Amino acid sequence: MRPAVLLLLPAVVATAFLAACTEEPPPEPTPAPSVCEQMGLTERAWQEGETGILRHDLAGPVDILLADGDVWHSDRDALPCDVYVFLPDSLRVSQLDSTSLWEQGVEDLISRSPDNVRYFFIPTRNTDPTGAANAMQARIDDALADHPEADWWRDRLHVAAGHVDDVGGWVEALMEGMGGQRGFGIDRFQRIRLLGNFADVTQFDSALQNAEAWPWRANLAYAAYEAHHYNAESDRQEALDAQEDVTVVTAWQDEVVGLWVENTAEFPSADAMAEFDTLTIDLTMDCPDPAGPEFGSCGAWDYLVHIYLYTQDLDVGPEASTTRSTRRVEAARFVSTYHREGRYVVDATHLLPYLRNGGIKKFRYDISPPWNPQAYLTKMDFRLHKSADVRPTQTHYLWGGRGFNSNYNVDREPEVIDIPATARKVEVRAIISGHGADVNQCAEFCNHQHEFTAGDSVYFHEYPDQSDNEGCIEQVHNGMTPNQGGTWWFGRGGWCPGQQVEPVVFDVTADATPGQPLTVSYRGLFNGVTPPDNSGNIVLSSWLVIYE
Repeated sequence: MRPAVLLLLPAVVATAFLAACTEEPPPEPTPAPSVCEQMGLTERAWQEGETGILRHDLAGPVDILLADGDVWHSDRDALPCDVYVFLPDSLRVSQLDSTSLWEQGVEDLISRSPDNVRYFFIPTRNTDPTGAANAMQARIDDALADHPEADWWRDRLHVAAGHVDDVGGWVEALMEGMGGQRGFGIDRFQRIRLLGNFADVTQFDSALQNAEAWPWRANLAYAAYEAHHYNAESDRQEALDAQEDVTVVTAWQDEVVGLWVENTAEFPSADAMAEFDTLTIDLTMDCPDPAGPEFGSCGAWDYLVHIYLYTQDLDVGPEASTTRSTRRVEAARFVSTYHREGRYVVDATHLLPYLRNGGIKKFRYDISPPWNPQAYLTKMDFRLHKSADVRPTQTHYLWGGRGFNSNYNVDREPEVIDIPATARKVEVRAIISGHGADVNQCAEFCNHQHEFTAGDSVYFHEYPDQSDNEGCIEQVHNGMTPNQGGTWWFGRGGWCPGQQVEPVVFDVTADATPGQPLTVSYRGLFNGVTPPDNSGNIVLSSWLVIYE
């Protein structure tokens, strides 16, 4: 028996060898997420290319001798998702108080900051820069002594060892040049950005007001909002880049325009337009001199900005009808900043039925009033793409705005609209913003309310955050430009300075029976009742949008 077993052994070994060779190799271990991935941030490697010292130029490498004796190198010590904010000690508490903002505590700055920001404190005053640097480093050390994340922030709060002249290079050139006196930042795209006004809404000073100075004292912690803004811009661009098969139609391309202007843009053919179900408007309103500063160059006032499509002479027909004769339809609404650049992205899908034939369309861009025709370097893109399995085929105009008073709801008769048998989705869309402040601080600073009824269902929209003094600060994540001049922080009735006015959208599909008429009604309210007289003005555009 043993010889027989021995004879079988080679075959057994061969079979085992072949089985081992055909087995799947063990899977590669999943790499640990990077620090940037753990923070949910996109990584972008430090770029090499033509650099400069002007706003929006590509920032060059940064090498700074620090007060603790270390040397910081951007290409060695930075994470690929970091943002940078450079803060000179010449930043003042107020127009009447030359005390440096550095003398405030840093705890508030840390508590408001995103995790991916690095701050650089650069002495720019000519009196004892070494002493200023050492004092600032001591403040940081004190703030981090018992901080639960001391190690993280100790590596992100950097103090230069000496005067900006000792830092040298492009950092010195920028901070001593035209735009850097307020400090500057480097955003997630490695672009140089200037900093805004750090006036703190909670630090009103009547003595400043009595002296006819800007009455809100500055706060170093407001530098954190620049960093949050850079992250929001990066997230927005990432979302835009993720859209597939996008067709971009440009109406204005880097043109300085003010007051109001008109232009045409050519859209794809009718067959191509039939494939799109989403329209987004991407508007950049930069200062007229893109290389210059923001304050003193960008418009000083927050004005309503409108984009209109002319419908006159367009074949709107039954598939893109209006229940009233209109010469133009509002595509989108924005509010300009106080003194700063801005970029805004907003949905305008309700416009697609008006564009369905493609070809050349005419637009009007209202920028500022005739008594102050402030201008902006403008880029305006219409982004067409497909993101769902239904597309809007009809847009029916409903109601507009007027003075918010006891007659606001007079003559607003219900609209009866035929819903086609092929309808798959129905929406009420409205662009609403309140302005003026007469009685009850309405309609800019009051909770004006809007009630739409579709069939038997009531849809209600209001603005309970309008009384929040920091309401617009909370919109930094949604395209609002922070650290403007003026009273940019105050929550308002449907808008913020330096932001798009977001459409109000109600899905009323459940209320609409395909092949049957739908009755839609609307009224505006204050505290649930008819608004009192002299309550400002409601700017309203509303539509019923039908998808098939």
